[in-house]
Amino acid sequence: MERLRQEGWFCFKIHGSEHMMAGLPDIVVCADGFFIGLETKRPETRDDVSPIQNLRHAQIRQSAGFVAVVCSVNEALETVKTYLAS
Repeated sequence: MERLRQEGWFCFKIHGSEHMMAGLPDIVVCADGFFIGLETKRPETRDDVSPIQNLRHAQIRQSAGFVAVVCSVNEALETVKTYLAS
């Protein structure tokens, strides 16, 4: 998140608990007025997105937000930059 903030973007970590909606992306970024959710995974578990995470990702996309699974700081930065450039 430090690198995301260095780009001038607001971001925060979602800490799951019994009081939090299940399946939310791990990091929420607000950049250039866009809602961007980043689900962080290790490379070997990139495809291990749970059914509830898939549901939340679909809900974000249906609301014109963007969400992606990323496996590194560099991938997170490039994902956000690519989305903003599109």
